[in-house]
Amino acid sequence: MQNLMTEKLYYWAENLEGYTSDNDTEKNDDEVIEIKRLNFFIGKNNAGKSRFLRNLFISNYPSGFYNFPELVKNLKILKHRLPELERELGYSSSLSNINNNYKDLIRDLEESKVNQLVFLNSSIKGNLERDSNIEELLKDYSLFEINDEQISKISAVFLSRFYIPILRGMRPVSEQENKQPYIERAQKDYFSDPNKFNSKNIITGECLYYELKIHLLGEPEQRDLIKSYEEKLSQYFFDNEPVSLIPKHNQDVVNIKIGKDAQRPIFELGDGLQQAIILTYEAYIKSKDKNGNTETHAFFIEEPELHMHAGMVRQLMNFYLNETSHYYFFTTHSNHLLDMADESDQVMIQKFVKQPKQDNPKEFEFKIHRCDRDRDLLASLGVRASSVYLANCTIWVEGITDRLYITKYMEKYLAELENSNNDLYKKYRRFMPNYHYTFVEYAGSNLTHWSFDDDYPKTREERIKFLQQDRGQSATAVASDMLLIADGDIQKNPQKIQLLRKELNKENLLILECKETENTLPKDSIIRVAKAKFPRLKNVKQSYDIALIKGITDENHFDNPKFGIGKLLDDQIIKSGSQTTKTAFSDGTGVGTIKDKLKFCREIINDFDENPDWQLTPKAKELCERIFKHIEKCN
Repeated sequence: MQNLMTEKLYYWAENLEGYTSDNDTEKNDDEVIEIKRLNFFIGKNNAGKSRFLRNLFISNYPSGFYNFPELVKNLKILKHRLPELERELGYSSSLSNINNNYKDLIRDLEESKVNQLVFLNSSIKGNLERDSNIEELLKDYSLFEINDEQISKISAVFLSRFYIPILRGMRPVSEQENKQPYIERAQKDYFSDPNKFNSKNIITGECLYYELKIHLLGEPEQRDLIKSYEEKLSQYFFDNEPVSLIPKHNQDVVNIKIGKDAQRPIFELGDGLQQAIILTYEAYIKSKDKNGNTETHAFFIEEPELHMHAGMVRQLMNFYLNETSHYYFFTTHSNHLLDMADESDQVMIQKFVKQPKQDNPKEFEFKIHRCDRDRDLLASLGVRASSVYLANCTIWVEGITDRLYITKYMEKYLAELENSNNDLYKKYRRFMPNYHYTFVEYAGSNLTHWSFDDDYPKTREERIKFLQQDRGQSATAVASDMLLIADGDIQKNPQKIQLLRKELNKENLLILECKETENTLPKDSIIRVAKAKFPRLKNVKQSYDIALIKGITDENHFDNPKFGIGKLLDDQIIKSGSQTTKTAFSDGTGVGTIKDKLKFCREIINDFDENPDWQLTPKAKELCERIFKHIEKCN
C-alpha cells in the first residue's frame, strides 16, 4: 500500500445528486474528489458536509482508481445510457449482452474482482464490434479501452469502512444490558438496513468496555495489543505517563490509571480524553491482522475536535498518520487543522459551499472546492485573529518556509534522540504543536513594526503616546513567551540587532550564524533537489551545467554567512567562461536567496520523506536544541 502513496486516488459515491466538485481539472469531471490519507471536509453549517460523508460511507461505488478517474465517470454515464439504448433500439442480443456484461462489471468492481476485468473487457468489445450502430452510439462513452497496467492499478484500497457519528461516548446512557442507544439512534436517522450498518462498522464508544474485556481476557497476542495501544496513548496524549485501561469488574465503565495517580472511572477524566480514546482505539486495533500484516480501512468521522483542545486534535492527526495506514474522512469546523496541509502531502482540504441553483434560485446545490490556504476558508469557520494564540509559548520565524523546515528538523531531532538519549526523548516528545508551543510567522522587513518590550504601556493614554513614537505593535499582547529566530543577514542592520537585544532576553533571541535557514539544510538534499529541478529550468542550460554539481564535496559548502544557497549553487555549476547575467537557482545577482522559496521548500521536504536516512547538519541540530529548551522552560 505504501508504494502507492504517490499515486493520485479519486473517490465519489452514489446518490449524491446536487453535489459537484472542481477537483478534476484535466478532464473536467465534476463528480470526483481527490483523496489522501487525511481528508478534511470544511464549510459553514448546513453546507452538505455530513450528508456527503455518510454517502461515502454507505456507497458501494467502486473505489481505488489510481490516476484513472474517467473510469468512474464512464461507469456512471453507461449506467443511464444503456437502458436508454434498449428503449430506443428495441431488443438486441448484442445490446443485451453488453448490458449483462456491464452489470457483471459493476458487481466485480464493487467486489474488487479485478481479475475479471480483462475477460469482460474483451467480451464487451467483441459484442460492440458485431453491431456497428451500437458501437457508434457508445464510442464517446467507452470505458473499455483499459490496458493491463491500468487494470493492475485498480484495487480494494479499503478493506472495510467505519463511521463515527457525533453522538458518541464511553459512558453508558442505558442500564439495559447490551443496549446501545447511540448506535440505535444512528441507525434510525441515517441507515435503513440495521443488518448492514451496526456495531460492526458504527463506532460510538459504547462497546469499548466489552472490547477491552474480550482482549484482556483473551489470547496473549490480544493482551499485547492492548498494552501496545496503551503505550501509544501515553506517548501522544498523556505526556509519557504510563496509562492502563481497566474494564473493572462489577462496573459498566472503563477505569483508567495514569502514572502514579489513583485508578479512576473514565467519567472522572475530561471529555476530551474520552474522545481521544474513542477515536483511536478501533483505528489502532484494526491497523494489523492476526498475522501482523498491515490493514487499510476507511474511517468516516464527524467532528473529531469534539471536546478536545486544539493541540490534542493535532496529536490525534499525528497518531493517525504515524501509527496507522488507514484513510480518514472528517467533517470539521476546526481551523487548527488547516496548516497540516503545509506540513504533510498526505492531507487534503475540501471546502463545501451551499448556493442557489442558477436555473432555479429556490433550489440549492452543493459545490466542493479543493483548497489549501485561503482567507475565505477561515471566514467560513468563523475564525478571528484573537482565537489563534492559544499555545504556552511561541517561536517566531521568518515566514512559512522557515516554519516548515524547522518542523521537519524537530521531527528528525526527536527520532535521533530516541536512539541517543531516550530519557530526553521521552521528555521532549510530549510537546504538542498549538498546545505547548506554536509558530508565529513574520517577514524580516516587518520586524521593526513589532515591539518585544515587556514594559509595553498598559493604559490607553500610554499606548497612544508609545505608538506616536513609532516603536511598533506589542508582540507580548498577541503571543505568549517567545523565542525569536532571525536570519544571519540581519547582521547588516546593527541598529535592529541592538534594539532586539535590548528588548529581548538573551535566551529569547537566536540569530543564525549563516545567511538564512536554507543554509542549514543538508548538502545531499540540496544537491538531489537541484539536480531534479535543473531540467525544468528555462533559458539557462547554455550557460550552466548541472553535472558540475558533483564538485561540491564539502559537507559545509552551503553553510555560509553571506550568500544564499541559490548563489552557491550557481557559482558551482556555471560553465567556464560564461558571461551570462541570468541565474539558474538564485533569485538575483545579489546575495543569492534560492528562487521560488516555497516550491523549493516543498521539494526538499519531499526529499526528506523519500530519503529517511538524511541527517541534520550541526547548525540545524543546534537550532533544535535551542528550540526544545525554550519549549521545556515555558511548559
